[in-house]
Amino acid sequence: MKLIVLLMLFCNVSSSLNAAEFNITRFGATPDDESDDTTAIEDALTACGQAGGGTVFVPSGTFILSRRNSETPILEVPPNTTFRGEGTSSILKFAARANESNFWRMIGAPVAGGTKNVVIRDLHLDGSNTHPKYVKGETPEHNAGLWFYNKKHVIENVTVLNVFAENFSGDCMAFSYNCRGITVRDCTLRNFIRQGIQMGGSPGSRDYLVTGCRDLEHSVRPGGSTIHVEHARGLKNVIIENNQCRKSILAGGVDGMIIRGNTVTGKVVGNSNSNLLICDNIIRSGGQSGAVMQIGYTKGLIIRGNIVTGAESNPTGIYVWGNSRYNDQPGEDVIISDNQITATEHAISLNGAKSVRIIGNVLKAARPLLERRAEGVVSDIPNEDAATE
Repeated sequence: MKLIVLLMLFCNVSSSLNAAEFNITRFGATPDDESDDTTAIEDALTACGQAGGGTVFVPSGTFILSRRNSETPILEVPPNTTFRGEGTSSILKFAARANESNFWRMIGAPVAGGTKNVVIRDLHLDGSNTHPKYVKGETPEHNAGLWFYNKKHVIENVTVLNVFAENFSGDCMAFSYNCRGITVRDCTLRNFIRQGIQMGGSPGSRDYLVTGCRDLEHSVRPGGSTIHVEHARGLKNVIIENNQCRKSILAGGVDGMIIRGNTVTGKVVGNSNSNLLICDNIIRSGGQSGAVMQIGYTKGLIIRGNIVTGAESNPTGIYVWGNSRYNDQPGEDVIISDNQITATEHAISLNGAKSVRIIGNVLKAARPLLERRAEGVVSDIPNEDAATE
């Protein structure tokens, strides 16, 4: 009996420790004024880390952050920490001088040790950007909201939930070197100059999920994509699903990727992937020129069940290509099936493709299929409707 009581007491104490909460106002942060709250929030995060983890709480109000020296990120989230607010009323905002310099990254992993088991949720991140568009040499393109990157230490099991990120002259959110087990769910983006959600990697990076996210109507001119994967460097296992994108999805360099169930106003573009599945998306070109879907240098590709709709500026619906002077990998082992494709000239175009099966598509174009430097093509499109160059 005594043993049971001791165990219950131990569990209660452990639970209390795990539930420790660090309200940033208790460390000196003051909402809705012009004072700088950076140090107070840093102190709350430090105390949480020293306690072995817990919750750092941001109440309603606007709290001002600034980059004082060379720190990047500004706020380092320690392991086993939930960094949360009360929703869009809990605002972390860059000081206005963020528009005058680069490398302001709001929230990320500790530089000295990486992090793990982190949740960031129910916050409103504001980058205070006033630049209307990207101008090389003028726009501070390396400013960001979330910035998880560490060349020396692992960043593992990070979940971002219900975060509204807006007004960043770079990316709203970025995940890259040494990241593993990244989930971004139900987040909202607006007014990014570079990318909305940027993903990269390194050898050992794996298991990213972006789902249920969307970007709102922009009052600036985004120069990039709603969701963007580049500098993958060995990244494996990425799922991009059920997002609402006012800009394109660009995703390249990944081994094992699913792009599924998204609505996209723009394009879906990707190069140098392997084992790629693109299915059940609705893609409208939104006035962008060129092919609506363009996939290059990919081995193992399935394009299935998508609605791909081009405009007058889109001669091609789906373009699969490869084997150029820059990269000898053809578009290889490809299945294109059960899609509805509309374009002005060619519904499907193959250029430098090998081992391709085309079946069951509904095609609306002057020519359903164009083949150039293609071999091993099996298609249910009648010969008289296909063109070869």
